[in-house]
Amino acid sequence: MKMPSWPVLLGFAALVIAGVILSIMSRLGSFKDVVIERKKDIAPITVLSREHLGAYHKIAGMLTEMETWARAHDEPCAVTFGEYYDDPRNVDEDRLRARGGCVFANAESAERLRKILSLSSEAAANPKSETVMRIESVVISDALVASFEGAPSIGPLKVYPKVFEQMKDLDLVSNGPVLELYEVLNAQGGRTRYYFPVKSTRAP
Repeated sequence: MKMPSWPVLLGFAALVIAGVILSIMSRLGSFKDVVIERKKDIAPITVLSREHLGAYHKIAGMLTEMETWARAHDEPCAVTFGEYYDDPRNVDEDRLRARGGCVFANAESAERLRKILSLSSEAAANPKSETVMRIESVVISDALVASFEGAPSIGPLKVYPKVFEQMKDLDLVSNGPVLELYEVLNAQGGRTRYYFPVKSTRAP
């Protein structure tokens, strides 16, 4: 039997590679829309948080630890978060600052865990330690809020450019760290909401 020619084999290989790439992009949500709206007077978001120093993609391990701890204390941690203070383009990876953890669904849960944390020996011995968990509030008065049902890992490539373009169109500039809320919707995927604090550059 005659073997296919090299051009045919190369063309077939290219099709296979393209198919694999498209499949990966589809699973990550590369073809899903990003919905952006401006919101003001956002209610404070109460969180169980811990500080993180280092590469931002490594915060996932810390969030898993926080979820495990919260669920062991009867807090479902249905929504996790990351708040990112630095621009990775301008700050060395090992010096990037962030905080992350769980978002509370109600004030009662927050108060119950606050009492548990107040009895923690680690918190009492070293209250400023990075490893200490705290009950805190995230306060944002004015923000562009983006919703995306793709993988959070592609957010910097898919979501951030669209939001920054919207800021430019509306004469807005960044006014604080970006807050990302991660919610699992089902076994196939989840949704990330991005809060970009902004302020206007227009004269009052």
